[in-house]
Amino acid sequence: MSTNEGFTCPACRKQLQTVTICDTELEACTNGCGGIWFDAAELFRLHRPTDGAPDPMLEKLLALSSPASQATRGKLSCIKCGTPMKTHEYRENSGIFVDECYACGGIWLDGGELKAIRENPAVLQSNQERAQMERDFAKKVQDEKIRLAEEAKKRASRRRI
Repeated sequence: MSTNEGFTCPACRKQLQTVTICDTELEACTNGCGGIWFDAAELFRLHRPTDGAPDPMLEKLLALSSPASQATRGKLSCIKCGTPMKTHEYRENSGIFVDECYACGGIWLDGGELKAIRENPAVLQSNQERAQMERDFAKKVQDEKIRLAEEAKKRASRRRI
């Protein structure tokens, strides 16, 4: 974990730390409100619980939950490009509101929101459905590879005749 001299927490104004979680480098407010900055698409790598061994830094960040009140902190600006961020619900009916930069795609989670996302039944159900679709797709790809290999063998054997 290292101090990132370039980024200040948009919620509590403390210095952000660069942390690595599951091979993904993030900026986190480890000495303040517990918020986490995700560049575009990074959140989707970490928003669901993993089957592997727990990541110690992830566990530390999940335990930080002293978010700056959205009412007292005011509107946030993107730490990367300075654009005012928009607040919206993470997933429909999740009850979890995140801040997103529509210019660069970055997402700010207040302290405790990553844990809430990972434990939310709507998100978990969605993740289970996505995982099943990924498994189904992988099986279809494998079946198609086998079919194409068998066709290639048949064509090759006909040429020898």
